[in-house]
Amino acid sequence: MPIQSTSNKQYKKIVYMICLIGALGGLLFGLDQGFIANSLATIDHIYELTTTQGEHYSAVLAWGGILGALLSGIFARILGRKKVLILSGFLFTLLSLVSAFLPPLEILIACRFGLGFSVGIASFTVPLYLSETAPTSIRGGMATLFQLMITIGIFLIAFTNVMIVKALGHFEISLSLMFSVIVIFALIMFIGSFFLPESPRWLMLKGKEDKALKVLRRVRSSEKEINDEIAEIKESIIENQGSGIIMLSKGYFWKILIVGVVLQMFQQLVGINMMIYYAPTIFGYAGMTGIIALLAIPTVNMLFTFPAIKWIEKWGRKKLLYVGAVVMMVSMFTAGFAFLVIANGGTTPGAVPKAILLISAVVYIFGFACSWGPVAWVVCAEIFPLKGREIGMTVTTMINWTFAGIVMANALSFMKVYGNASIFFVFGGFCILSMVFLKFFVPETKGVSLEKIEKDLEHGVKLNKIGQR
Repeated sequence: MPIQSTSNKQYKKIVYMICLIGALGGLLFGLDQGFIANSLATIDHIYELTTTQGEHYSAVLAWGGILGALLSGIFARILGRKKVLILSGFLFTLLSLVSAFLPPLEILIACRFGLGFSVGIASFTVPLYLSETAPTSIRGGMATLFQLMITIGIFLIAFTNVMIVKALGHFEISLSLMFSVIVIFALIMFIGSFFLPESPRWLMLKGKEDKALKVLRRVRSSEKEINDEIAEIKESIIENQGSGIIMLSKGYFWKILIVGVVLQMFQQLVGINMMIYYAPTIFGYAGMTGIIALLAIPTVNMLFTFPAIKWIEKWGRKKLLYVGAVVMMVSMFTAGFAFLVIANGGTTPGAVPKAILLISAVVYIFGFACSWGPVAWVVCAEIFPLKGREIGMTVTTMINWTFAGIVMANALSFMKVYGNASIFFVFGGFCILSMVFLKFFVPETKGVSLEKIEKDLEHGVKLNKIGQR
C-alpha cells in the first residue's frame, strides 16, 4: 500500500503536541529540582527540621534520580517510550498531590524520593523520545527546548514559592500551594502523554513495522522521508544489536567512560547544586532576605542558558569549559572572602560585602549556565562511540546524580562546622582541579565525527588529542 503524506495542518498539530509534552517533561524536571530553594524555610518551620534533616530531604531527590537513571533504559526498552512518559507523568502527579496534603515527614521524604525517580526516568526518556519521533529539522531545537525548560522550571517554582510565602507566610497552606503548582503541570503531562504516538524506532525494535509506518505518516511530510528513515532505523538496529556488551570488552571505551564520569563529577563538585538549592538559605546567613537575593540565582541561570547555545559552536566545548571554570573559581573565592568579612562584621555587616557576595553568586551562575551546565552533557553525548553511547550516558548520568546528592546532603552542615566561607573555597579549589583535568584528559569534540573519535580511541591517541587533525 503506498504511503500517503500527511496534510501540513495535521503534521503541525502532532509536531506541536510532541513539543509540548517534551517541554513539560523538562519543566517538571526543573520544578522539582528548584523546589527546595525558596520552600526549605517553610518546610523547616512546619516540620521543625534540623539542618541535617533539611539536607536529607533535599538530597533524597538525587538518590531517587540515581535509581531512575539506572532503570530508565530498561523501562524505555521494555515498555516503550510512550508508556514510560505516561508512568513518569503519573508519578509526578500522584507524589506531588500526596505531598500537597502535608503527610508525616517519613511519607513526605518517600514522595520526594519517588519524584527523584520520576525526574531520573524523564531526563533520560523525554530527550530519547523527542530524538526518535520529532522531524529531523527540529531535533536540535527539541534538545535545546528540553534544557531550556529545565531552567524555566527552576525559575518558575522559585518565583511562585517566593510569592506564596510573601502573601501567606510560612504556614501549612503555603506549602500545600507550593506542591500544587507541580501537580497542575504534572497532570497536564500525564493526560497529554496518552495522546502521543509511540516512538517509531521502538516499534521497529519490536518488529512492528506497520505501526511504525502509521506513526511516521503522522509526523513526516513526504514518502521519501518516511522510506529513508525506515531504512536508517533498520540499518541502525542491525549494526547496534548487542553492541553495548561488546563495548564493555574494549579498553579504549573504559578510558573514555572514565573521562565522562570525572567530567560529570566535576560538574557537581564546582558547587552548582549548593547555589540552586540553598542560595536563599546562604544569603540568609549573611542577613540578605530581599526579593533580589531570593530570585537572583534562578533568574540568571535561566537567562544565560541562551548564550551557551550559540557559544558552544563558536568557541568549542573545551574552551567554553575552561572559561566557565575560571569565572566560577574567581566568583567562589570572592564570595568566600566576602563571607569572611561579613563574619567579622558582627551582627550588622556592611552593605559592601553583602553586595560583593550577591554579585559573586550571580557571576558564578552566569559562568556555570554558559559552560559546565549544558556543555558537560554535550561532551558526554559526543565522546562515546555510537555503540556505547547508551551505557556511557546511563553511567555518567548516575554519577551526576550521585555527586549532586553528596553536595546537597552535606553543604549546609559543612558550613555550620567549618564556617560559612569554607564551602566557597572548597568549590573554588574543585574549579582549579577541573581545569587541570580539562588540559590533560578532555578532547575537543567540536566538529569531530563519532567515527573519528572511535578511530582515534582504537589507535591509542592521547585523550586530549582525540579529533585533532
